[in-house]
Amino acid sequence: MTVSQARSRAPGRSNPFDWSGGHPALDLVNTLDERPFDTPIEMLAGYGDLLNFAELAGLIEASAAKRLRSFGGPACTRVVRRVRDLREQLYAILAAIHDGLPVPQNPLDAIAAEVRRAHAARAFTATGRSGAIVSGWRLPASQEMPLHACALAIEDLLLSADHGRIRKCGAADCEVYFIDTSKAHRRQWCSMKNCGNREKQRRWRSATE
Repeated sequence: MTVSQARSRAPGRSNPFDWSGGHPALDLVNTLDERPFDTPIEMLAGYGDLLNFAELAGLIEASAAKRLRSFGGPACTRVVRRVRDLREQLYAILAAIHDGLPVPQNPLDAIAAEVRRAHAARAFTATGRSGAIVSGWRLPASQEMPLHACALAIEDLLLSADHGRIRKCGAADCEVYFIDTSKAHRRQWCSMKNCGNREKQRRWRSATE
């Protein structure tokens, strides 16, 4: 399921997330809004928020998200905490790469551990008379499904994405990460409407003072 399909299939779902990342793993990093400020905004405050994100990002099916919304309690709270920890591990890696520093090993190890658990939660099955092999979740109603899906998205980003095209927004007060898919590879802003216009106005005022 693509991101656009996921969004179209959940028209009534709350959608407060920033989708400028161009990859679900980067969109996950961007769920902590206003990072440079003293009080950043946590978009994954609860399990319902996590399910909304995972469904809208195309990481889990709408039917799975619907089943999982009946869950609650400490187990779901722990899942959300692990997803946020996983997000921050990826952020540490991206920040190091952006700053030209060596990639720290601890975040890589933490991500690898979650990726191993995610792969262990997957299974191959044969369907129909043709015996077509498909991959699916061992437990279709596990509270950890969105966590595993996020881990696999991060694995895909780290192993398959063109890291040379991963950028951080050029605005001084924004730390949104995105993949630059522009033809000239010169994209500077997470959004031209927001940071781009705001930064241009700031530079214009500085030049005229």
